[in-house]
Amino acid sequence: MSAESIRTPPSICGSAEIDLAHRLMRRHRECRIHRCAWKWVAYRTLVYYGRIAPQTLSPRERAHRRGIEFPTAPASSPPPPGPTAGALFPCGAPEPVTLHQVLDGLRELACDMRPRSGDSREG
Repeated sequence: MSAESIRTPPSICGSAEIDLAHRLMRRHRECRIHRCAWKWVAYRTLVYYGRIAPQTLSPRERAHRRGIEFPTAPASSPPPPGPTAGALFPCGAPEPVTLHQVLDGLRELACDMRPRSGDSREG
């Protein structure tokens, strides 16, 4: 990329499937959003359409309010990655190859769901 390139965060297109996002959230229930591109895309879709609301408190603040001790990392471990791309990637951006894999998978799903010319799905 040249120094004059403009980068913009991806937006949610009008053909996003809310039901698919719900299924992905269930399928990736045990995944962490900052480590699983599938769950992150599904989560952002559901937030965009108002199906879920993002947390307003950090995990540390929620633990404190519940009286739960929040685990701390040992002094010898490196600090977790900080925000690198604003609110879209609060725990660090996923690798570009991961995003490309997610987009390719979503494109395949969208193509499989579109009626093809000559298809007689209506009946």
